[in-house]
Amino acid sequence: MRYREIPGTGIRVSELAFGAEPFATGWWGDDGDDEAVRLLHAALDRGITLFDAADRDGDGRVQHVLGRAFADRRDRVVIATRVGYAWQDAEPRKPGRPMPQDFRPDAVRAAVRASADRLGGVIDICELHHPPRRALADEALAQVMDELVAEGTVRAFGAAIPEGSRPGEGRRLIRQRRFPVLDVELGMLGHDPGAELAGLAHAAGSCVIARGAHCRGLLEGKYSRESTFPPGDPRADITREWLDDGLRRVESLDFLHAEGRPWSLGQAAVLWVLSRPGVASVVTPMHSGEQLDEFARAIDLPPLADDDLARIEALIECGFQPVPDAAEDDAPASQDDALQDDDPQDDASRDDAPRVSAVA
Repeated sequence: MRYREIPGTGIRVSELAFGAEPFATGWWGDDGDDEAVRLLHAALDRGITLFDAADRDGDGRVQHVLGRAFADRRDRVVIATRVGYAWQDAEPRKPGRPMPQDFRPDAVRAAVRASADRLGGVIDICELHHPPRRALADEALAQVMDELVAEGTVRAFGAAIPEGSRPGEGRRLIRQRRFPVLDVELGMLGHDPGAELAGLAHAAGSCVIARGAHCRGLLEGKYSRESTFPPGDPRADITREWLDDGLRRVESLDFLHAEGRPWSLGQAAVLWVLSRPGVASVVTPMHSGEQLDEFARAIDLPPLADDDLARIEALIECGFQPVPDAAEDDAPASQDDALQDDDPQDDASRDDAPRVSAVA
């Protein structure tokens, strides 16, 4: 296993992180908490030190499992968790209705301390879970975050950016230098702006923790056009159009795991994310020893070759269609240009939000 540091925090994380969300509801099978603890211990034995879960996962269950698993080895692991959803007070949700959020300062303080109790101690990285802009401009919330760091409940704060959000949201956070780490979606199928944000974070002296490397399982190479998902499975909302388009893109990447190549498709997906500047770690949900073994071994394999990276980049740039001729005026934007907000109506408030101190 290899390790990278989150700038300015003194926190060192494994390049591969264990996403513990599958323990929440038994989506991929549920062998009980004892089996979950055994898998977490096996991950630590393989050198994985970053473990990730939100407070809402299983209504706090996953945090309890992490706290139990590492109660006697807390100094060997880094735990990242997210707060901001009012899952304890939420009424049963109807399909398509989002869970309410609560970023009032007192609510965030209570959520952070409750998470720390379930985890059995300090939270190494506490991410605001899809925070709205008004929360990031709240001086009282900034003060609460400073207090939580000062009292030792949190080592560093970060922010998780929603999948499918506009790039400007991430650019704004990077430009204001609120957080040393952002949590972004980033995978080589090109569905998200995570690669751009990782590069911008790197240039600004921060970093990202990346999730979504396997694009809901597509890049594990286990789906076909006949795949279906039962009710209650988190992939049950996958449409036939999304699956067909995803499989077409996956077929374009067959060269990565052709005969003679050292990687499986799933391993190549992890290595591609780690090749992006600014990525500190890749969070991969794991629910079996086989997955743990495959993804942990990826870190010890050779990196993707420059030719492979260029070929993937060309596919992403053209939406996995035949590569068009490059236009003469397609020169890449500078880092300063890229950091400009893509929403002009926000210009007046762009630099007026108070700075949130995020690092102890």
